[in-house]
Amino acid sequence: MGSRRLLALMLILCTAPLAGAAGLSQTSAFLPADQAFAADVWREETGHTVAWTVAPGYYLYGHALAFELDGEALAVDIPAGTPYRDAHFGDVTIYRDQLFVSLPHTQSGGELLVRYQGCADAGLCYPPQQRRYQLP
Repeated sequence: MGSRRLLALMLILCTAPLAGAAGLSQTSAFLPADQAFAADVWREETGHTVAWTVAPGYYLYGHALAFELDGEALAVDIPAGTPYRDAHFGDVTIYRDQLFVSLPHTQSGGELLVRYQGCADAGLCYPPQQRRYQLP
């Protein structure tokens, strides 16, 4: 019985490096959330714009978008997206490639909190993300 355990352990130890070298590790195949969903904020005459560049093979959920300024929820107009049938959330709207959301004009700056969530077509869904930006 001891030799079987030793043989099984040797097989595991010998094949694990081969699996990694062959690119079979699922976690290394996915981009970090900040690269899959690169977000930026800038000021315009009419307010601020929050923009995402979404990597190919990834998408953002429309229902997961939320915006707060100094702890107060902001009502924003989110552009129309693409209808999508999601295994977990049902019928949702998603965004691929780029998304631009205009925020209402404020007289003073403050801390903007942006919440979002997205997935990879290959099956990984990221936990909800949040980013903070100091508005001038």
